[in-house]
Amino acid sequence: MFNYRDVLGPDGLIARRRANYERRDAQLAMAAEVDAAIRDRRSLAIEAGTGVGKSFAYLVPAILHVVEDQVRDFSEDPDGAYFPFDAEGESDAEKTAPDVPAPSPDAAEEYSEDADEPFRVESEESVNADGVTPVEMRRVVVSTHTISLQEQLFEKDIPFLNAILPFEFTAALAKGRSNYVCRRRFHNAAKAASTGTLFETDLQKELTRIANWLDDCRDGSKSELNPTPAGEVWNEICCERGNCLGRNCKYHDECFYIRARKRLETAKLIVVNHALLFSDLAIRGDGNGGSILPNYDVLVFDEAHTMEQVAAEHMGLELTQSSVDYLLTRLYNDRTNKGLLVDEASQFKIGLDREIFIDAEKTVDDCRLRADAFFSDLNDWLDARPGSNGRVMEKNIIPNRLSAGLVSLREQLRRCADSLDDLNRRAEYVSACGRVDAYLLAINSWLEQSQDGFVYWLERASGRKSVRIEMRSAPIDVAPILRAQLFNVVPTVIAASATLTTRTHGSKKSGSDRGQTPPSDEPRAIAAEPDKETPETREAFEFFRSRVGMTGSRARALGSPFNYREQMTLVLAQGLELEGPNREEENERRLFAALQSYIEETEGGVFALFTNASQMRRATDALGRLLARENYPFFSQSDGAPRQRMVQMFKESSRSVLFGVDSFWQGVDVPGSALRNVIIVKFPFLAPEQPLVQARIERVKEQGGNPFRDYQLPTAILKFKQGVGRLIRTKSDVGQVVVLDERVHRKSYGRDFLRALPDCKLRVDVFN
Repeated sequence: MFNYRDVLGPDGLIARRRANYERRDAQLAMAAEVDAAIRDRRSLAIEAGTGVGKSFAYLVPAILHVVEDQVRDFSEDPDGAYFPFDAEGESDAEKTAPDVPAPSPDAAEEYSEDADEPFRVESEESVNADGVTPVEMRRVVVSTHTISLQEQLFEKDIPFLNAILPFEFTAALAKGRSNYVCRRRFHNAAKAASTGTLFETDLQKELTRIANWLDDCRDGSKSELNPTPAGEVWNEICCERGNCLGRNCKYHDECFYIRARKRLETAKLIVVNHALLFSDLAIRGDGNGGSILPNYDVLVFDEAHTMEQVAAEHMGLELTQSSVDYLLTRLYNDRTNKGLLVDEASQFKIGLDREIFIDAEKTVDDCRLRADAFFSDLNDWLDARPGSNGRVMEKNIIPNRLSAGLVSLREQLRRCADSLDDLNRRAEYVSACGRVDAYLLAINSWLEQSQDGFVYWLERASGRKSVRIEMRSAPIDVAPILRAQLFNVVPTVIAASATLTTRTHGSKKSGSDRGQTPPSDEPRAIAAEPDKETPETREAFEFFRSRVGMTGSRARALGSPFNYREQMTLVLAQGLELEGPNREEENERRLFAALQSYIEETEGGVFALFTNASQMRRATDALGRLLARENYPFFSQSDGAPRQRMVQMFKESSRSVLFGVDSFWQGVDVPGSALRNVIIVKFPFLAPEQPLVQARIERVKEQGGNPFRDYQLPTAILKFKQGVGRLIRTKSDVGQVVVLDERVHRKSYGRDFLRALPDCKLRVDVFN
């Protein structure tokens, strides 16, 4: 029967299509594991190193699953079925393949479901008596963390496979509704702006630019706009829940969001980001039978090393002072006399209708005073605890002065909505009511600490004019939640990443003998069939699987096809730290001097990865001007430039130097000679004083574990592997990874970090 080997094998469809095709045993092994997991309806955690070709390894079995009926027909009569290649090796489908393998937007005309209603979660049995998933239930969702991987999948990998495979399938890219422009809201905003009741002059220019874009945009999503529109403008024109008229909207047949939902409804392969996936899980878990995504029986969670972090972020609570201020200002800005209520009041010169909106303006002013007092009280609470990490251990730490005002505002907005016959204008007030409801729920939940097993804390963020308060919460342990809402519900979950293991397999070389074993002449053969899980594999995956609740799943670790013995040198700096009291400034000076020397050694082409933003700023101050004077294009994340822009500028010169913190340790791809030196300034341990980390450490202690060995160290090792992984992205890449952290020599756990790395050349530099 036609299977993944017929596509990925040495004589498969890809090999026939690409003249430079190289056999990848690890890719075949991964595809075999994914295929078996889908067929056996079980979950799989799989680590596959850089260069394996993970995306094809899971996409091919996933696609063959959703077109299984076509595969069966093809296998029974291959001579009579369509075969994609012509004599020149180019597929007929590829000659005319669309940019996006999805249904025509015109299909939205048949869509009758209200865009504000979620998809309904079906309760029918998803497997028949023969153990076969019905055709209509076969759907695969692929979730990614980074935009770059989403773009690779949807703009390159999926269209290519759609072109060469002898089967038909549809794919869609799922985005949150706020990513799409709403034509109705855009025209309302343009009208209000023209009367001077909405935007200042500079923001009105944004509307003109967006109007020109609307004439020929492809899918109406914000990602098509370059540069990205101002947030204040986009928030007024994007699709939002509670602000949709459905078929009553004059733009219904042209609605970008409805067309996108129709594509999701018919697609068999859906690409999402982790944030949208967890939002979908939250709706599915509320017991009301709805969802953002249609039903699916297979989930591929790529970049799975981020699963715990992203799950905690999106399962928790966040309410910021800035978001409350924004809503109130959007309704009524007393300084500029602009806003939604002003625009509405201007429709009436005198009479009761006008008074309703004037009263609402007064209520907004009252709420603004209450909000200022509420967040000022929270700020005072922090000030009264100098040195505090912001963690809140008690309920109702301040009087709730805000909720009563929000309740009054909600009632006033409902009065405004009820007074309007125009559904178009009324929808804005219904949406605002929904936002107020959400704020009320968040405030009360946070003050009451209503969710067991959550940690609650306050943060300060720097605003344009003052410090702003942020209220946050997150689950201490996401494993039980994910087990209940994901792993026990979705038949097959594939968790894939280049970094999931925290122990090495096979050889137990120490840090001192690493790199002394000569490389073998041939790469190690990897079985292209699922094999038995070993005790070493179970140990290596124990941390990841326990943290995300993936117990009972199968695990498999596959190496990289790259020859790290030839491509990468590991450089360990020694002697940078002087012992004794009051040595901090001198040790940092020595650290920065070593950093400079390693930059000069490779003449740039450097990523310097920091764990502390303050230290990165000091390094930027100490070395920035010197590097610029020596003709090194220099970029520092402390300057506030967007990450993608920094990466793009970095690639434009072979001498570039970039200083980055958290977001540069993972998800950044710079293949080729532009990046040839990755410098790890410090091991990436999580700050133990951070409230969520602190709570997790306490939880490990309560359970009788060792917080450092059981949580802090393996978390740091996974991130360390991600940072090192920035260097070698292709078979031709060559370079060095420099570790400046003295603990690699002084601490026993230094060897644990080294064991996590591929076998490579080793160099120790001793500083006097």
